[in-house]
This record gives sequence, C-alpha cells and structure tokens, in this order.
Amino acid sequence: MIDFRNVERQIKFENNVDFKFFLRFADGLQRFLGDQCEVVVHDFRKGFEHAIVYIFNGKVSGRTVGGQPRGAMSSHAGEDIDKFIDSRIYFFTGTGDRKGQIFKSCTTMICDPDNKIIGSVCLNLNVTNLLSAQHTLQDFVKYSMPSLSAMKEEDVSFANVDDVLTYYMKKSEELIGKPMSMMNKEEKIKTLKYLNDKGVFKITRAGVLLCQAFQVSKYTLYTYLEEAKGMDQVIADNEKP
Repeated sequence: MIDFRNVERQIKFENNVDFKFFLRFADGLQRFLGDQCEVVVHDFRKGFEHAIVYIFNGKVSGRTVGGQPRGAMSSHAGEDIDKFIDSRIYFFTGTGDRKGQIFKSCTTMICDPDNKIIGSVCLNLNVTNLLSAQHTLQDFVKYSMPSLSAMKEEDVSFANVDDVLTYYMKKSEELIGKPMSMMNKEEKIKTLKYLNDKGVFKITRAGVLLCQAFQVSKYTLYTYLEEAKGMDQVIADNEKP
C-alpha cells in the first residue's frame, strides 16, 4: 500500500492537478475492480527500461516499480497527444507464466504542459475466468445469438449496409468461437476469407471497422486479406484435374 502522504509529484500533469488525489483514485479503482485488476503508471522520462513509477496490484502482470511498459504505445513518447487523446481499449494474451490468459486493457496517455506525451496510465484486467464463465453460461442457456444461429441467411433483413457488416462480423466470431480481437493470425485470415466471400469489402467503411475489430493496422488487414484471397487460388489449383 502506498503512503499517499509522502508521495512526490513525479509526473506533472498540470499545475492545478492534485497528483496525490490521482494516485488515491487509482488505488481505489484497482481495489474496486478486484484482485484480477492492476493499475500501472508509466513515466517515459525515466527511460523505457524503468518506466513504471507506480503500480497497484502488480501481481496481475508480475511487474514492479522500475519495470518496463508493454505494448507499442510507449513508442509515441514526445509526440503531440492530440491524436492519442482518446483512451485505447484492447485485448491481449499473456506471456511467460501467464501464457494462455486473456487481458482487457485501457491505456490513457499523459502529457506535459507543452501537450507532449510523457507517460501513460494502464488499467489491465484478467478476463480469462470471465470469458470461461461466459462460454459456460451460453452453453447452459442455449441462447447464443439465435438471430444468427437459427435463421437462414436469406431470411435475415437489414436496415442498412452497416447492419450487413455487423451481421457477418458476428457470424464470423460465432464460426471461429472467439471475439475478433482475440483471434490469432490464422483465424483472422480465415475470417477475412469468409467476409470477402460474403462481399463485405464492397461496403465503404468495412476496412476501418475491421481494423478496429481485429485491433490491427490497415496495412496488416490488407496483407491478411491478400493471404485470404490466396487461399481461394490454392483451392482452385488443387481441384484442377
């Protein structure tokens, strides 16, 4: 437990911000969300190898003060915060002794008075057991997306093209058995083949929405799409007499 009375202002958000209050809030948030949650405060000015300046319930990731950040957001240190002003929420899988565990994360960047990124606050929640419980409940209730499972595709009606994309994205998650953000590369390519066969890339915003759903860049999405299209060619070649 941190003694908030002796906390120094290690990260200067703004002159009128009570940093001790922020840390008390972070501590309370972690305890509110429980043992499977951790809150990590990074100061990139300490160097990326020792960026963690505060961590609440670090046993979730096994890290301690003085450790290094995970993910690519730290690479934006020193950049203008305007394009990173919104918190980024995503899923990731654990490594090492936490391999196979699934985490939901929220990263919010910290800026200095000059609007330059100097750190971040990360909220990490181990949702492995929650996902297992979700699958167990769905299997028990037998009420898993009846509009997709029970209805024939030709009987489904759509109000607009966004509904078409949403339908096939959910259908692809049902076929793979996991959310799109948690799919590995092979599963994403298989999903893209399915979506391309359904013609979803004729929808104007499909690429943008799929990048968000897969948590990948536009370059990665279309690289995977080309691999997915290549699967059709391999199948066609194998079917030649």
